Amino acid sequence: MVLEWLLEAKKDRKKPISIFVFSLISSLVALFISYTVFKEGTGFFTITIISIALIPFINSMMRREEIETEEIGENQKFLERHGDIISAYAAMFLGMIVAMSFIFVLLPANIVEDIFNEQIKEVKLIQGQFTFGNQFLDIFVNNLGVLILAFLFSFILGAGSILIIAWNASVLSAAIGLIAKSFGGVQGIPIGIMTFLPHGSFELTAYFIGAIAGGLISAALIRKNSHKFLFVVKDSITLMLVSIFFLIVGGIIETVIILF
Repeated sequence: MVLEWLLEAKKDRKKPISIFVFSLISSLVALFISYTVFKEGTGFFTITIISIALIPFINSMMRREEIETEEIGENQKFLERHGDIISAYAAMFLGMIVAMSFIFVLLPANIVEDIFNEQIKEVKLIQGQFTFGNQFLDIFVNNLGVLILAFLFSFILGAGSILIIAWNASVLSAAIGLIAKSFGGVQGIPIGIMTFLPHGSFELTAYFIGAIAGGLISAALIRKNSHKFLFVVKDSITLMLVSIFFLIVGGIIETVIILF
């Protein structure tokens, strides 16, 4: 397949820049195809096309990650084992964010409304969802639900977690775009990013780690000659605990530091 040739797990999974560029281009192409072909539900079709573009790479990357975890994982520190794949997910996410945020800001309002209609609704829903005095619990429970979905999608569908990650990228891009437009356009994008960066960096990393945890177990189950399955399961449990800790830190920053 052409997509597998453009981005190969064997040579590119430890090259965040290559992954970032591929994700950015895929997002722009997906936006163009969705808006041109699928006038109704453009936002959802965009996420679907982005996911289809990245699934071959993610599946291959997760298989290689599981094999490496079994073969040399016990001789590496935790971050050495999984740091590269966390960086890969982050690069994918950033590529989507950059592409969709700039599209949101640069295109006319009527076109943006067509493309990001569902995402804008989600942003407004989230903004009105959390009640004063109980923000941390509300935010944590909401984010924990997303984390569990990322784990389950990755475990059951392999690269299925990219659907959750791409959707969150599109919603965050809409939120950044709305803030940027209120500050004059493109020059407001850094302000939009900084609004979500302090807590969002922890929460998004938690989702990446959760997806990796589910993907590792899934790859180990599929690989019938897995010799260290229990070690992989232990690593996955550790990843989930780390991701929950990140959600707690992100929730504290969002409620205690930002909201107050």
